[in-house]
Amino acid sequence: MSREATDSHRIFVGIGEVLFDVFEDGREALGGAPLNVAVHAHQLAAPLGLGEGVVVSAVGNDAHGRLLLSAVRSRAMSTRYIATEAEHPTGRVSVFMRDGEPGYQIEFPAAWDFIVPGDSLDALASQCHAVCFGSLAQRSPVSRNTIRQFLENAPQAVRLYDVNLRQNTKSGERAYSREIVETSCRLATIIKANQPELMTICELLGIETSPDTTGNGIRRRLEALLARFPARAVVLTRGGEGTLLFTRDREISVDVTPIPPAQLHPVGAGDASSAGILVGLALGWEEAQAVDLANRMGAWVAAEPPATPTLPDSIIDYVRNALRAQSSV
Repeated sequence: MSREATDSHRIFVGIGEVLFDVFEDGREALGGAPLNVAVHAHQLAAPLGLGEGVVVSAVGNDAHGRLLLSAVRSRAMSTRYIATEAEHPTGRVSVFMRDGEPGYQIEFPAAWDFIVPGDSLDALASQCHAVCFGSLAQRSPVSRNTIRQFLENAPQAVRLYDVNLRQNTKSGERAYSREIVETSCRLATIIKANQPELMTICELLGIETSPDTTGNGIRRRLEALLARFPARAVVLTRGGEGTLLFTRDREISVDVTPIPPAQLHPVGAGDASSAGILVGLALGWEEAQAVDLANRMGAWVAAEPPATPTLPDSIIDYVRNALRAQSSV
């Protein structure tokens, strides 16, 4: 069970969808970007006595819901904030690869469309150090209102909006809108997107709509986002090129080791990067070090299916050594 946050016990929240990714070969894996981020943050925080990752969501009163709760508990994480929703099933997403990129078909409605507010969520929001949220769980007004209330009650937290635009590959339905994107950007302290998502949200918001995809074109879009919204930075994930963090006065990029195509499993890699950014910034690290941690985590997960593999000792040791260096300054 989650305990009260303190300066030495930090709480990293993922709020939104929890689900099972169902792959073409019939495998099922725990998924949902907020859950993935919370799991990875917990894998860093708990062994080092830094705190915990917490999932805020809902599952159905069904076999998949019970399996999901059991999987979260097996990672020594609290399920206190994962409600059981009697009228709707646990979320499921069909995942398939097309031209090296994952495609999705997302079931609707799902239990995570009905995350309801409450005093316990208000208390958690006021205590947490960092929170990750996205667009998908805001497709339903119930969860949308709860997520926004949580963010408004967490002014002290690093609030990372993972744009994570989802459109059903087969049916074409979009799980986002201009209003969802614009309001989320306004509530965030960090905006995170990949390059195609950056192009889409800029077009959606009427920002720098030229087709320029060169480095200068990307920078203009990043600058325009920061001019329009109060966020401190935009994080751009670039696959094998690693993570770029762009602020009003700096552009931070750290080299990343390339992954052979035969080992590449991209589902969840961006969520691992998000967790690295959240943990690094919540610990007060320099931005370049947070980006380096994000790269290391993203690269590990991209080469290790499914979306939330156990992090290696090398990444835990990286954080441990960074903490020692920080305390000696």
